Amino acid sequence: MKKVLITTLALFCLALTACSPQKRYDHDADADDVAERMVAAIGSRADYMSADDDHYEFYFGDNAAFLLVEDAEMVFSRLETDVNELGVFCVNFEQNVAAVRDMVQRYLDDQTANLRSFAANYSPEDMAKIDNAGIEVYGRYVVYYILDAEDEAAALDAVKRMITK
Repeated sequence: MKKVLITTLALFCLALTACSPQKRYDHDADADDVAERMVAAIGSRADYMSADDDHYEFYFGDNAAFLLVEDAEMVFSRLETDVNELGVFCVNFEQNVAAVRDMVQRYLDDQTANLRSFAANYSPEDMAKIDNAGIEVYGRYVVYYILDAEDEAAALDAVKRMITK
């Protein structure tokens, strides 16, 4: 009797998980469009600048995972004493997302380590932003941010509204 009950319960749980809706994402948006939407949610585009090719080459040029990226956009605050930064990487296939996420995590770890020493000396109010830095994955999009909690919530909400089906 116990086996029947356990088997029935296991099948019921399996049926529930199979029926639960999975997030679906629209991968038609360019990385720069997603980044623009994030910036618009937290401020003015005039306050931010995009990374140039040298930045990508310096940080990702010898990383095989960067070859898995179809499109990328990274933006930084134009203010010298503001550490706001965000980036969007659109990966070619979902099975490659973990490799790109790991690459971006290493970049973010390096950035936050460098920014900690800067902020400690010149901009201590930015330490909360550095401590709040993180990465999110939405289908084939890997998104990172160095923002305060309020801007993080607004920026990530903008991403979700833009690419969630």
